[in-house]
Amino acid sequence: MKHIKAFNHLLNDVINLNQTRLNKLETAVPAVTNVIKDSEQFGSIYKKSSSQGSYGHRTIIKPVAGREFDADIVIFVNKHDEWEPKEYISNIYQVFKNHPTYKDKVHYNTRCISLDYADDMHIDLVPCIVDDSLAWLLDTCTYSICNRSTNKYESTDPEAYKAWIADKNRTAGGNNLIKSIRLFKYLRDIKCTFSCKSILLTTLLGNQVMDSYDLLSDEFKDVPTTFKTLINRLDHDLQKHAYMPNIENPVQSGEYFTRHWDETKFQNFKAFVSKYASWVNEAYNESDKKRSIEKWRKVFGEQFFSVNATQANKSESASLEALNERYVSIPAHYLPHPWKSCDSEVKLNVEVKYKQDFTQNFVNKLKFGSLIPKKHNLRFEIMNPVDDEFKIYWQVTNTGAEAEVNKQLRGGFELGEQVHEESTSYKGDHFVEAFVVHDNVLLARSDKMIISIS
Repeated sequence: MKHIKAFNHLLNDVINLNQTRLNKLETAVPAVTNVIKDSEQFGSIYKKSSSQGSYGHRTIIKPVAGREFDADIVIFVNKHDEWEPKEYISNIYQVFKNHPTYKDKVHYNTRCISLDYADDMHIDLVPCIVDDSLAWLLDTCTYSICNRSTNKYESTDPEAYKAWIADKNRTAGGNNLIKSIRLFKYLRDIKCTFSCKSILLTTLLGNQVMDSYDLLSDEFKDVPTTFKTLINRLDHDLQKHAYMPNIENPVQSGEYFTRHWDETKFQNFKAFVSKYASWVNEAYNESDKKRSIEKWRKVFGEQFFSVNATQANKSESASLEALNERYVSIPAHYLPHPWKSCDSEVKLNVEVKYKQDFTQNFVNKLKFGSLIPKKHNLRFEIMNPVDDEFKIYWQVTNTGAEAEVNKQLRGGFELGEQVHEESTSYKGDHFVEAFVVHDNVLLARSDKMIISIS
């Protein structure tokens, strides 16, 4: 089974770089490019800047614990007649070393300088020399980056590669190639079983999209189908090579991304792609919902078909990094709602309070993600106004051995009112959701509320 919604949730809630971090990048990147543009050294030769790498290709993902996320920014400049290749990097370094905001953030790399921020973010700034001396004849420019160690120029064309991956994504349709590259990078980062640089991985996966055939094929019709297609094609491609092949930059002849690999790393990558492809096929082809979910979790971990237990608290924190995120797996017996969808579906705001059995009033507001003991009562109240002619349904889905033994897993839809009460009887993570329906059309629904009973 495909579980398209579960894939969407995995991407949106777990894999994609969250809005807080994106906002930081979108604020920081223009600020640093303006520093270069306004500097004495680069002001007269500056042409433009462009986001590249995972950030520019839109394949950037949330970093796993202890790692950083970064943005590669290429700074296009005209050639300076008096500078050697290494001086473009040393001069851009000096621009930031002499700046009060960035003087303690900047350090050298071979082909760029890096700005390290206080948390888990850094920005790489890559000077790129534009030579348009033959543009009148060839109708094109040449581009070079600088190697500080060798003091030599290296041919490149970052905008052409960016356009190449965008074209492959358009051929696949629905941004499904971009989403699948993110899934593959997430698989790499959580499994830690193979090594493959992002530029190499992106190229390998982009090469699996056949420009003419795939425009009309249905092998990229949704995210799980796209991921299955890509990993199987990649497996087939790798199996043709007894030894490590040269993976060439598709837009820059003579540049090989396998410089990041060796024979051992290639053979290991080849073996694990084949292994994971077989797991993906088993999960995709499994017709039993529960077994299929278990098989997809074998690939992507327990956060597949799960919900964020701390999601309700996100608005209470200015930064997602401040949260101690905990994901709870959605049980296989959870039922999707049976009503027609509405384009203007409203989000229901539900307030939850609790009290002990022997007390009279509900006075304590429940903080989602925290544990609540047994022998308590819960009161769920829809705070939105609901028209009398509309129907309200509550869905309660229990988990855990105690609920299962007592045949109280539930999961169905109960007709109710704006206020709904439950008792905390069984240990486990339990789901509650509210729906407003009219004429068999779903008008409004709440988030999944997770009640964790200790």
